[in-house]
Amino acid sequence: MFEVVLSVGAAPILLAFLTSFGLCSLFAFAPQLFLNQEHMQNDLSARQAQHKRPTPRIGGAAVIVGLAVAMGVYARAIQADLLWALAAGAVVFAVGLREDIRRDMSPKVRLLAAFVSAALAIMLSGAMVPRFGVPYVDGVVGFLAVGVLITMLWSAGACHALNLIDGLNGLASGYSMMAAAGYFVIGGITGDGDVQLVAALLFVALFGFFVLNWPYGRVFLGDAGAYAIGHVLSWLGIILLARNLEGAGLAVVLILFWPVADTAFAIIRRRLLDKDTDQPDRLHFHHLVVRALRLLTNKQFNPDMLNPAATLVMLPFIAVPITMGVLFWSSGAGALIGLLFFALLFVSTYAFSMDYFKSRRFVVGDLPADVQAQLKGYAVEVSDLSGLVVADSRSTYLTICRRAGEKGWSLISSNEAGAETAVFDQFETDVEAWGYFQAQIG
Repeated sequence: MFEVVLSVGAAPILLAFLTSFGLCSLFAFAPQLFLNQEHMQNDLSARQAQHKRPTPRIGGAAVIVGLAVAMGVYARAIQADLLWALAAGAVVFAVGLREDIRRDMSPKVRLLAAFVSAALAIMLSGAMVPRFGVPYVDGVVGFLAVGVLITMLWSAGACHALNLIDGLNGLASGYSMMAAAGYFVIGGITGDGDVQLVAALLFVALFGFFVLNWPYGRVFLGDAGAYAIGHVLSWLGIILLARNLEGAGLAVVLILFWPVADTAFAIIRRRLLDKDTDQPDRLHFHHLVVRALRLLTNKQFNPDMLNPAATLVMLPFIAVPITMGVLFWSSGAGALIGLLFFALLFVSTYAFSMDYFKSRRFVVGDLPADVQAQLKGYAVEVSDLSGLVVADSRSTYLTICRRAGEKGWSLISSNEAGAETAVFDQFETDVEAWGYFQAQIG
């Protein structure tokens, strides 16, 4: 089960970890080398920022460099189809890295880069998603055009999805380590030692980042890391499926379940609210968990630790679908039942959380001091759309709230330059207030 990993020894594992950890340490403790002065100033002056020092967004680049260096040194142990499939991720990695450094790549451009990497991976490796493990569906997937389309959506979707769940310290990297562990086990079952090796290298490279990201957020994953790691995770699954006829595609979907479910639900949610699907919001599952922790602990929990605590709460739940994906690797029916169960559980839990925790009221003392002065004497319901918003390297603290007994929602925003906007009781919904804010800054 561990022949290839044992044959190369501990050296590549150690190399991947030390490269990732060393670069992340450099990024974390010498941020002035990697952030321009404007970004550093915005980072430090942002109201209610959880970090107290400039924080580079290129920790994920260290993970990919650590993985690439170790793979390059031990490339002889990795088959060509896997090497080429992963190398194709260089396109989305480069675009993501530019966004992390220059912050001038739109979500559409990054998504396009993910599709380009997916197309290159198909051409260079010759691999595609061959089956889902579901009768009749597999017959359709067998058509070349359908297979290419599904594979490109699979690959680009995984890249984008991992980037969207990167909202808490340790969340995206913790999920990715567990997914890599899942592929490691499946690679042992199927005898794909090179997949095992890459999964092990990815795990330790991610761990080199994780220890500096969780709990204190010394360095962030960034777009380069999130998109490139998503590409690697998607293609480890595709290569396993292409090589092994007994594999069920839906089992791999279970391994990718959390980022895919959160992203799919975000798209549906934004469409139902008549919002653009590429516009960010503060209604992802991890946002609700942070809010729930604050309310369930009666707001006595250290605010700076809500972020990493929420990650600890979520990771065990994220691990369950991954475990089921490993167990049902060769059972399409079992994987389908598991997928439907977890999808229903995800949606119902989210709906309950939105209904319960979003309706809890905050007192004025929970708001920034300048907002307190304007709402003094009122109990206030605060929308989950409130919080720190960073756009075009400018930080704005946004409060969308509704006074007790009033139907209209109010909007109050202030940025690091001291500019303030306040519109009271004029919006029918908090989403309408958010749209007004987006129009003002756009």
